[in-house]
Amino acid sequence: MKTILLFLYFLACLALCNSNGIVIPPSNENINYVGRVDKSNSLQYAFAWSSVQISILISNTTSFAPVFGSYGQNYFNVFIDNTMFVLNASSPIPHPYFISENLNLDPTQTYNITLVKRTEAWVGISSFYGIIVDSGATLFSYPKTTSRSIEFIGDSITCGFGILGVPPCGPFDPSLEDISLTYGGLISKELEAQLYVEAWSGKGVLKNSGSTIIPSNQTLPELYPLTIPTESTDYWNFEDFSPDAIVINLGTNDYNSQPIPSKHYFESSYIDFIKFIKSKYANNPSFFLVCGPMIGDPCCEYVQNVADAVGAVYIDMQNILEPNEYGCNSHPNVAGHAKMASIALPIIQKNLAW
Repeated sequence: MKTILLFLYFLACLALCNSNGIVIPPSNENINYVGRVDKSNSLQYAFAWSSVQISILISNTTSFAPVFGSYGQNYFNVFIDNTMFVLNASSPIPHPYFISENLNLDPTQTYNITLVKRTEAWVGISSFYGIIVDSGATLFSYPKTTSRSIEFIGDSITCGFGILGVPPCGPFDPSLEDISLTYGGLISKELEAQLYVEAWSGKGVLKNSGSTIIPSNQTLPELYPLTIPTESTDYWNFEDFSPDAIVINLGTNDYNSQPIPSKHYFESSYIDFIKFIKSKYANNPSFFLVCGPMIGDPCCEYVQNVADAVGAVYIDMQNILEPNEYGCNSHPNVAGHAKMASIALPIIQKNLAW
């Protein structure tokens, strides 16, 4: 009932905002999605993980307004052909964001439009209610641009926490996250691969940052199977996506403060997590385990042991950052992530023969 009322509210807003507009619903077959999206409600698709993408190919319109409801300060990168805009979708009720107002879209042109969720899952769930366009708009089948795909799993480093920040930073600011500029975003772009991300700041294999309990509640392995990690019964259908490669960077939060897990407990738990992931993918993806740049030994020694045990490739990133490559709270900034990508990219390319 709540969803229906919100949708009716949205339609009323549409009538007021643009009498010549129509709503393309999220279930339209010509809208392309990348990332974990809950499509159980045809009136609104919901998602939370970083880097979820919504793409369309459209012509015969001068208007373009995605409609979001967001439980948190979620930010999106919006790419209209080669022009990028930043969208702050923070209204909890369905709200149209008329990105096209100052663009002078040419109805005779065809536009390739992609929205990318740049903020991490704990910032909040985004609900997508569709797109407002002109009544005569034409939506084309979105072309498959690549057969390659990479999944990145991790913590705040993988999320791009504070990547745009200049230290010293104040309280957490979601506008300073941008998944597109992280090492995962850069690597997937260079390799022309779809990017799936399951990462959450402060999470570990066994112990979360600041926790005194081992195992902590809601570690990354616990959240990983979920479509929306704040919804404990919303399990992802692993048959919907099969990555060619999986890159994991975990362990920093397990060992950044006392108490810390024992060597055996950490290694065996990490191995069990990888075995679980392998059990979900019949295509036998390649695994790459990263350690650093915010932690060193003994964590990295243990991660390398895990890589050897499961047949993964270990990528060492200890002590790689220069002083000017830090953003907020000792996390890598844009330059730091670029350095991380420069280290991991050739290793991944070589092993995948891409």
